[in-house]
Amino acid sequence: MAHPIINRKQSILSISLLMCMMIIAGCYYDIEPNPGTCDTSHVTYSTTIAGIIQSNGCLTPDCHGGNNPISGIRLTDYNSVKAMETRLFGAINHSSGFVAMPQNAGKISQCEIDKVQAWIKAGAPNN
Repeated sequence: MAHPIINRKQSILSISLLMCMMIIAGCYYDIEPNPGTCDTSHVTYSTTIAGIIQSNGCLTPDCHGGNNPISGIRLTDYNSVKAMETRLFGAINHSSGFVAMPQNAGKISQCEIDKVQAWIKAGAPNN
């Protein structure tokens, strides 16, 4: 007959090993498939471009919001953004000859820049 302490240790070891395998297998699907991809195929003004401008704090009266923004450049609606599309892209891309935006902050994400560029290349539609 086997010793009861050895059987207990083997059981605990087997259960621990089984639990570790289950945890590792369960984590596999938590990994994002392509974390570095940026979908620029469905860029719209209303849901993408306006959202980028809003989320980066550009619509305060001190920047580009309100009827008379201090900057002198209004980005509150489609027509005002469309009129500034080339300057907007140059500014957010920190291109030479443009004032880098957002001012006094780091560059916005490359994905956001790519989305603005895709929107402009599509003719900057009002969608």
